[in-house]
Amino acid sequence: MIQNRMKRHWVAGLAMGASMVFLAGCGSSKAARVDDKMMARVPEDQLGEVREAQQARTKAADNVTRAEVAVRDAERAADVSRRNGDAARSRMEAEQAAVKAAEATGQSGPIAQAQTRLQGAAAGRAAAEAEVAWHLRKTDTLKAEKGLRDAELKVADAELNQAQYKALERSGDVRAKDMSESEFLSAIADAKREVEDSRRRVDEQRRTEQDARAQWERLRSQTPQAFGGSGSAR
Repeated sequence: MIQNRMKRHWVAGLAMGASMVFLAGCGSSKAARVDDKMMARVPEDQLGEVREAQQARTKAADNVTRAEVAVRDAERAADVSRRNGDAARSRMEAEQAAVKAAEATGQSGPIAQAQTRLQGAAAGRAAAEAEVAWHLRKTDTLKAEKGLRDAELKVADAELNQAQYKALERSGDVRAKDMSESEFLSAIADAKREVEDSRRRVDEQRRTEQDARAQWERLRSQTPQAFGGSGSAR
């Protein structure tokens, strides 16, 4: 009997300890966020910084939306370049068949003409494939920029929460005492570090994109106009 009671107390103690850890974890996860409903009792004349932070967040959210649109546009352009690449490949295959047909005649003139056209088609195919590679790198850059905009939105969110906390504290709301300013500052610092990491990824991706574009432009300049050598950068 005594052993059973001790066992029940031990199990109950474990359960209580686990509950306390769970609650503590929940509390810390919410420590750097202010419920918008709490702001209803804060006088409007004390919400100046909050309104500025809200405007900054709206701008950051708009930037995310624009970045998403840019990625979709780039993906469509990449699809077009792939189709152009397929067409260039088909042209080269047709010119290869034409060379074989000319060689079958044994006539040097038609053979030379067919080989010249094949060389142009091969150059056009190389340029088309380079253009595909550039569009893919450009899409990667825009995706990285979208990641940067996402990170900037997190900063705006964190700074809005801090502004709300400060307004709540200045208004004398006792609920502010249950929050820790250090948690808000830590959230802002973490978000800003993510922005810096994202910005480095964007810079690296831009360099890769620039190299791919330079390669495409070099090959395009070497391609006869009849095989796509006069296209313009987009």
